[in-house]
Amino acid sequence: MKTYVKGLGFFLISVLCLSCFTGCSQSNNDSTSDIQWDEEVDFLVVGYGLAGQAAALEASDIAGESSILVLEKMNEEQAGGNSIASGQTFIIPAEDDKEKFKTYLEACNEPNPIPDEYLTWLVDRFADQTPWISASMDAAGYEIGYVGGGPARWGSLVVEFKDLPGADFKGASAHIRTKGSSFETGGLWHGFNAAVKMRDNVEVRYGNFATELVQDPITKRVEGVISSDWEGNETYIKANNGVLLSCGGFENNLQMQKDFHGVDMVKTSGTPGNTGDGIKMLMEVGAQMWHMNNQTQSGGYWLGVQTPEFESTFILNMTFKTGSYVQVGANNERFYDEAQDYHRQHMKAKEYGKYLDLPHDRALPVHFIFDENFRENDTVITPWLSWPITTEKYAWSKGNVEEIEKGWIVKADTIEELAVLIDRDPIELKATIDRYNEMAISGVDTDFNRDPSKMQPISQGPYYAVEVTPTLVATTGGAVRNTKSQVLNWDGNPIDNLYEAGELGSYVSNLYQNGVFLSEAIASGRAAAQDAFGIQSTVTSDFKVLDEAVKAENSIFADENAGAYELAIEGRHGEFKLNIKISEGKISLVSVLEGEDNMFMEPAQLQELVNEFVSQQSVEVDVVSGATEESQAIIDAMKKEFE
Repeated sequence: MKTYVKGLGFFLISVLCLSCFTGCSQSNNDSTSDIQWDEEVDFLVVGYGLAGQAAALEASDIAGESSILVLEKMNEEQAGGNSIASGQTFIIPAEDDKEKFKTYLEACNEPNPIPDEYLTWLVDRFADQTPWISASMDAAGYEIGYVGGGPARWGSLVVEFKDLPGADFKGASAHIRTKGSSFETGGLWHGFNAAVKMRDNVEVRYGNFATELVQDPITKRVEGVISSDWEGNETYIKANNGVLLSCGGFENNLQMQKDFHGVDMVKTSGTPGNTGDGIKMLMEVGAQMWHMNNQTQSGGYWLGVQTPEFESTFILNMTFKTGSYVQVGANNERFYDEAQDYHRQHMKAKEYGKYLDLPHDRALPVHFIFDENFRENDTVITPWLSWPITTEKYAWSKGNVEEIEKGWIVKADTIEELAVLIDRDPIELKATIDRYNEMAISGVDTDFNRDPSKMQPISQGPYYAVEVTPTLVATTGGAVRNTKSQVLNWDGNPIDNLYEAGELGSYVSNLYQNGVFLSEAIASGRAAAQDAFGIQSTVTSDFKVLDEAVKAENSIFADENAGAYELAIEGRHGEFKLNIKISEGKISLVSVLEGEDNMFMEPAQLQELVNEFVSQQSVEVDVVSGATEESQAIIDAMKKEFE
């Protein structure tokens, strides 16, 4: 019989033992050394969304001979996490405008700021990770596409909160697509998935999920996990270099939503697999928690349409060609201006000088009411976003015809008949529609100041209704993590061998700017892999030698070689050029002149190689792990130039 120790359970036992007057001693069964592991890997990733993909790719880049296992709760056809159901945007701030971007993100996080060093790290990573993304995608047949088409154009992005400090930062919005194509639904996840499939040392095990973290009761090191498949078969998996939890948030766990956010009813438009598994495991091992009840739930309450066939919701369309519609709340009356472009602020509206969620969770039940004119000219839901569209591949019908036949949309000849069918008071609902129609005809919305150009009378029968529910794209609660993605305990110290990435424990603590979640997923996943395998990331494309580097008497970088050199390197993905400066008998600077997008080697790896040149004062140095080919190409070029 196998034994394991739950972190929280052992903590409670320890407290009781310490309080005993006679004292308590450890039994041999309290040690993880007694566990009979079913398998052993170098790096274990729990959750195969974008953060898990980025971590697996980075780990493979760094340690090509290592064994990397990814556990994915959903089956292969339903994999993708929230990444595949998202709007696909990741954000890139301009290198020379990072401080302004940082100011903007800092304002978004008020009144719950994260440590300054965390925010600095986030901004630096967003600015410098594009070459790695590009190289990974290029090899898999995908490419980065930018808003507006063509190359990156600073300013080609949606800035959601334009009145906040720093909102005029230079930046671009990007997505991933098959080479030569335009925008691709779910393209970012598909691109990273294609790249992962090329790695022989990465296994993705679908239909498997972690149920427990195995933690040593004495050292508190997380040694591995207990995993299960959907038939209940358990596997004990030991992870030598680290366990990464990238298994998403708790948006599809209504009880957690009630307990942590105080909501009545909320759904998810993303993966139905995000039920707070990571939250429970992190609490059990004593992790310090944060962002469980952000002021605005960060990603916002989008407007969902729940249907019997799908666990996740469709998302109500964001803009309409016609104006013959309203939304009514529990009292059968309108409760806000339905026609503003709230999606441009992730469904926030300004109230009392602050951006707050739309009032739908307080107005339930809510119905979207429209007429025949609207039905013929508009689609009720957004046709390119949400889990049923991106993953289940449902195609909403033109004119909403099939959905009416399915009963997803209720139809009636009169408003009064419609009211009865959706369990509303016929007199009250008719009065609301009549009042709206009068204002639409007059061109003035005296109730909520709706734009008159977006108002038309609801007067062409038959009439229709669809219920609307608040729906989440993500949550940000989880464990506090540092810039290495290490999970911290309540004393602020890392829990050994445990990492966290993605929306689980996100750095986003209040308002969410479009593109941040996916950029953070990539950065935090990579950071976990880098720390697990002992590689430190850098924040710039310019590489300077270590301060303590000294000139050796027999240095090949002789004084007569002083000057600048341009070395052309043929890398895995094409040519790149390095600028080498020699002064006082040693390398003084290495920088990338051209072709950074062609570099497979990461900035940290180039820095490591340069430091070896300097410390050895020789070109007879070892290649860098994870970048063997380009390390050797650089070494060969240096030999040719200086020997």
